[in-house]
Order: sequence, then structure tokens, then C-alpha cells
Amino acid sequence: MRRYETVWVVHGDLPDEEVKATIDKFSRIISAQGGVLVGLDDWGRRKLAYKVKGTVRGYYVVADFAGLPATVKELERNYRIDDRIIRYHTIKKADNVDLEALKAEAAARAQAAAVAPEPEAAPPAEAEAAAAPPGEETPAAAQEEG
Repeated sequence: MRRYETVWVVHGDLPDEEVKATIDKFSRIISAQGGVLVGLDDWGRRKLAYKVKGTVRGYYVVADFAGLPATVKELERNYRIDDRIIRYHTIKKADNVDLEALKAEAAARAQAAAVAPEPEAAPPAEAEAAAAPPGEETPAAAQEEG
């Protein structure tokens, strides 16, 4: 098996349910072809550098997977015939991969995503200073000066 990374851009005007359906569809194609999906990154909606098929926004998705060349052929065939996909690109990252190591990496990524840390809150003094209008002194700033 070889390791690949593929990026596809879904039409930006589609509702979130349609975007989710495309992500599910292409994940199932990888699995159905005997591939191992190592990771799936959802980059979200972004502005395109130029108009593509009449749209200026797209929803980006990146899949890291291992499979055979036939897997890539089937994926790209489906990218071409699906009207929701406006661009795609697949690259080969490695020729020979250890299947057990990939499955372990996929499990570790899934576990890390499930236990994602919460964003840290700003310290109270910094939060007060950020909320105060310019030119006004906050209680925390008065204590530091005094």
C-alpha cells in the first residue's frame, strides 16, 4: 500500500448537510476500496484566490489515507463526476507503508481529537483591560501602578 493525501474543495454555496454528505461519501469510497483513512481535516469555508466554476468560496477538506493506486483512481473518478466538487488534488506521500503502524496512528489521532483541550481563558486583568474603552483605567491597572 501507498500513503496519499488528497484535498478537495466543495462548492461554497452548499448547505452544511450537503458538505457533510460529500465528506462521508469520499470517506466511504476510501474504505470500500480497501484503504485506511488515517486522518480527515476539515478546514471549513474559505475565500478562493480566484473564481472557480462561478463561485468565490469553497469548503476545504483534507484526507490522509493509505491505499492502492486503484483507490486513488476511483476517488478521482468520483471527484470528476460529482458536481459539488469544484477542485481536487491528490499527492503520494510514501511508496511502502506499514499497515499496522497506520492503524495505530489513525487510532491515536481519533483519541486525540476526542480529548481535545479547551481553549484557555485570558487572565482576569488582561480581560478587563481588553474590555475597557481606550483612555479609561481599569481597577487591575490602578493596583499595578499604586
